[in-house]
Amino acid sequence: MRLAEIQPGMRLAKDVHDPHGQILIRAGVVLGERQIRALRSWGVVEVGIAPDESATDPGGRDPKAIAEIRHSIDMQFGLSNRDHPVIQALHTLCLDRALDRL
Repeated sequence: MRLAEIQPGMRLAKDVHDPHGQILIRAGVVLGERQIRALRSWGVVEVGIAPDESATDPGGRDPKAIAEIRHSIDMQFGLSNRDHPVIQALHTLCLDRALDRL
């Protein structure tokens, strides 16, 4: 999705890299105004955005609470290699357990 179309609260589907391959923002992070401004300053024009799963939550849970939990878990895994299968599994497990507490 083009950066001009990005709204705060959208979640990255893929890591964002600089031209040298360094990760700027990891996949799964919920974007805020600060991150969007940073992406613009870094010259990023497109990013992968994940589908909005909170809008179709079958459990009838509060979408805002779900977004806050996702953001919290994403921040805890912010420095981890989210491409590694074990880290992906651990992230999913932590997210599922946190959402089960709602």
